[in-house]
Amino acid sequence: MSPEECPELIELLSEAEHLQQCGSWRIDHRSGSMLWSAQMHRLLQSDTGQSVSFERLLDAIHPDDRNLVAASVRQSWLSGRPYQLEHRLLLPDGRINLVLHRGTTTCDERGAALYTLGTLQNLNHQRNLQLELEHATQTDALTGLPNRLASIHYLEQRIRELPYNRQVAILCIDLDNFQSINDSFGVDAGNQLLHWCGEHLRLRLQASDWLARLDNDTFLVVRSENIGNLAEAMELGRQLQDWLHQVVPRLETPMPVQLSACVGVSIAPDHGSDPSSLLQWANTALTEAKRQGKGGLRAYSTAISQAIRESLDLEQRLARAIDRQELHLHYQPQWDRGRRLIGAEALLRWHTQRGEDIPPQRFIPLAEQSGLIRNIGRWVIEQALAQLHCWQRSGVHLPLLAVNVSGQQLDPEEEPLDQLLLGLCEQWAIPPTQLEVEVTETALISHPDAAANTLAALAEAGVRLAIDDFGTGYSSLASLQRLPLQRLKIDRCFVTDLPNNASDRSIVKATILMAHELNLSCLAEGVETNRQLQELLALGCDSFQGFLLGKPMPAVSLEELIRGETTTSPHGD
Repeated sequence: MSPEECPELIELLSEAEHLQQCGSWRIDHRSGSMLWSAQMHRLLQSDTGQSVSFERLLDAIHPDDRNLVAASVRQSWLSGRPYQLEHRLLLPDGRINLVLHRGTTTCDERGAALYTLGTLQNLNHQRNLQLELEHATQTDALTGLPNRLASIHYLEQRIRELPYNRQVAILCIDLDNFQSINDSFGVDAGNQLLHWCGEHLRLRLQASDWLARLDNDTFLVVRSENIGNLAEAMELGRQLQDWLHQVVPRLETPMPVQLSACVGVSIAPDHGSDPSSLLQWANTALTEAKRQGKGGLRAYSTAISQAIRESLDLEQRLARAIDRQELHLHYQPQWDRGRRLIGAEALLRWHTQRGEDIPPQRFIPLAEQSGLIRNIGRWVIEQALAQLHCWQRSGVHLPLLAVNVSGQQLDPEEEPLDQLLLGLCEQWAIPPTQLEVEVTETALISHPDAAANTLAALAEAGVRLAIDDFGTGYSSLASLQRLPLQRLKIDRCFVTDLPNNASDRSIVKATILMAHELNLSCLAEGVETNRQLQELLALGCDSFQGFLLGKPMPAVSLEELIRGETTTSPHGD
């Protein structure tokens, strides 16, 4: 049964075409007649009563695509081969539709064309879905800004179109202390802050600037106009920092936060022309800027790259240092006002198998940044208590041993520090009263409640507590009163120029007076000259530690000092 003999079949085929957004046409080459389906008329916005022809079909095709379509169809007529191509339709109402045009020609035994059948499928819906998918894969869901993938595509285009003697500035921006904001105020507040930062920067950047969110709290700004050199790119970096620093966030959750950010800068083509590499170089510069502290700003250079590679190498070596027995504890004696030995501080030293002595100021920050400080901190406590046990068995009594604790060891997600330390005291038969735990002011910021609970448990067991490097962090009187402290340690930076600097003298004097009002003792670190010692004595400092009174020394040397301390007082060396 032919379609002409079955109206239901014709209706079914028409519905199928409508469902597929597809129209069809047919040319009989023997008669020259042409047929369009009803859906074909709808696609071309044509009246079904009008006559149809191949020329009318070509007239409906966008002028820029018309010759290509005509050539493809006529080639099929001559060869009998099928064709397929995408092109545009220019509709009477001015809209442009994208279609997939497919066709095939049937020939007789001599190769002459009998008829050609073609179909046009509307691709607008598929293309819109594709664009939506591309948008979703190239957009940050939280801020609505472009993401890293979109930024790479954008950079490719900008660099390809870059005029001679012009630059593209790539700036990575990382909010300072963002994790602390999340920890203190919650993830929702942190997300609000990120969304607001995106809006705030967008309002202040040029219309031609590119703004994206790369990950977490890192944003990207690309400026491809009005940038002639690296100095102008660095000035833009300072502007970005100022914009974030000057404005108080408008958040649903009240947040006493003054924003600051670190910025890393690279430029094209000076630093390369590959988008991924340029983003990497800007991030490398950002890493170095963050090493400088809050508000750091750095431009990429090969020297920075080399420094970071060396840092990564050092980090890998540090991760193996315990297993290789490269870490050691030295002990620096502590003295009271009468030059009596009252204790010692356990200090970590790293002597590598290569024969290098890596200074603590180099590897301790690296251990903090990498998270290695957790295992290293536990090792320090274990070794210190084991050493106290050895001295105890040898009849050597050290009144007090101080050990430093990182803020990461006070993290509530880690093994509780009080359980670890008191468990080791029991294991080695060491009275907790013989130990002092030193924490820095900054170590108390990330998890203040958990830290306070842990320190309270230690104090209740008899462990002494001290604030190390006092005056260099963010302590308040309220936090000092809340913690069960026994001692403040005055940082060496206030002691070094004490005899000549009235400001340092005022700070030290105020610290000692405040400590005594709170029933705390004061120990000054970094005492290296007699003038420093005399000044500290005059100001009422209770105890002292430094090269004048004893350098950090191996356990055997401290044991000799303890044994010989009964009749003599220490002298400088």
